[in-house]
Amino acid sequence: MQPLQRRRFGKTGLMVTELSLGAMNLRRAARYDQVDRVVHYALDQGVNLIDTARAYNGQLPGGETVESEVVVGRVIAGRKDLREPVVIVTKGHGYTPEKFDADLETSLAKLGVAGRHDLRIGPNPIKLVYFFHGISEERWSEMKSSGVLDKIQAVKEAGLIHYIGFSSHYKDAVEIREAIESDRFDVAELPYNIFNQSLAPLIELAHGHDLGIINMKAFDGNEMAELFRLLSEHIEIGYREMLQFCLANPFIATVDAGAIYPEQFQADIATALAPLPDAPRLEEYRRIGLRLAADLNLSELCRDCRHCQEYFACPQGIDFPTVLLLLSRYRLARIFGKDAAAYSAAYRELKPAAAQCLQCGQCEPLCEYNLKIPALLQAAEREL
Repeated sequence: MQPLQRRRFGKTGLMVTELSLGAMNLRRAARYDQVDRVVHYALDQGVNLIDTARAYNGQLPGGETVESEVVVGRVIAGRKDLREPVVIVTKGHGYTPEKFDADLETSLAKLGVAGRHDLRIGPNPIKLVYFFHGISEERWSEMKSSGVLDKIQAVKEAGLIHYIGFSSHYKDAVEIREAIESDRFDVAELPYNIFNQSLAPLIELAHGHDLGIINMKAFDGNEMAELFRLLSEHIEIGYREMLQFCLANPFIATVDAGAIYPEQFQADIATALAPLPDAPRLEEYRRIGLRLAADLNLSELCRDCRHCQEYFACPQGIDFPTVLLLLSRYRLARIFGKDAAAYSAAYRELKPAAAQCLQCGQCEPLCEYNLKIPALLQAAEREL
């Protein structure tokens, strides 16, 4: 099999496969006995970077709890055929030294990491990149004032981790720039895709500071798989083109492709192994993506990433991510002249209804896409 191309991972000096496995979606598997398969498959294909996080947990339809770090650690510990250290990226929400210590200790235990400097999971050496997860204005301010940046540097020097990173999202461009220019980090994970190219200048800036860049949300969010069924008959680009667009960015070291099943990741590998389109074609993709983002009002589209639920439970018990997802599907179906009745029916089954929203606004700052959640809940009650 043709090996995946590798790219320099910034100042770490590591060479990583240009396609990496995002393990967030393991929590969306249909059955617990399926969750290990895609991790094994990625390793079988030579992928040498896996992205996980302390918060990537969920409950499967059968009631079993899936913790992404546990799955990744279990799979790596059981392998006896790995020829090189796997690069493990995990993330925590410790923005003060005390919380950082607790989060790191938990992640190391869940992954099964042992040692100092020469870190291992089971018999296999790894390279561990530890991230501050989703820095925002509030979190970055706390990090700068709490002493946690000095703390993580000391932890790195002590050999408990190898490299320091951060992730962030579109709305936090000011904090992303400050973090890059602080020169405190080795790696950054940022969203970039054909529909939202707004962070391209910051990705280039990070590359200039020799950060290794992980491209997340290459497909514009988890639920684009479902929404794409509505889009596919009406647009000139597909998943292959979305991935090619990101792979063509010379400032990106690796594209983090989230998958639940091997069959999904297999298609991504086939795309990564194929020749990239030429410059005129890539420019056409860029223009199409920008036009679609404007025409379809993707700025109000819920991607069902469910990150908001990692930090917040609605005090009224409203399943607001599902409400927003149904509203997004409903609106797209209407735009394309499709039958939208199923989305209205599904909404009416939800209890409590969106009408019970108190408009407290506690959920809104947690949306990575800056959706105006309370206003959209009101819209769902009107439209659905």
